[in-house]
Amino acid sequence: MRRAKKIKINHNSEFELDLAPLLAVMVKLVPVLLLSSAFVQMMVIETELPQVVSEAIQRNDQEKTPTVVNLEVDLKEGFTIVVNKAGKENSETIPLKDGKFDLSSLHQKLVEVKKANPEVFKIELSPDSKVPYNDIVKVMDEARQAHDTKVTFPVFDTKQGKTVETKYMFPEVVFSNMMEG
Repeated sequence: MRRAKKIKINHNSEFELDLAPLLAVMVKLVPVLLLSSAFVQMMVIETELPQVVSEAIQRNDQEKTPTVVNLEVDLKEGFTIVVNKAGKENSETIPLKDGKFDLSSLHQKLVEVKKANPEVFKIELSPDSKVPYNDIVKVMDEARQAHDTKVTFPVFDTKQGKTVETKYMFPEVVFSNMMEG
């Protein structure tokens, strides 16, 4: 039978850690990460609002009891528009049409809501978590401005001291359920 060799380990020896390969990898990764950031695109929907509308949005934000328009989007029930004006809540439901969202009916109802509340330019959107992103974008497009060029909404211009007309309905869309998770 063969005897196993006994390995001698010297516990008093010093070990030097070689970080050169790790640093070489990091030096190569940093430029790759910087170059790849140039190809990342963020999608932003640019909306240039007329100065009159921007001022009206600011005035509405400064009100103590602003009128709030909330649009709930549900895959099973459709749309529910809730208008809270001076503590009174009014809601309307637009059911699904053939299992799909009825965007034209939504647009017509939003035009009616805007005509009844011309000072409001902000809408709170509450989509269900299962609503596809494409549908949310379509809903935002329906709410942004009137499709018919003949439909306009009055806005008071403080600089000119008179009422002017705009085609924008609810250009400021705020997601009200972002913090729910």
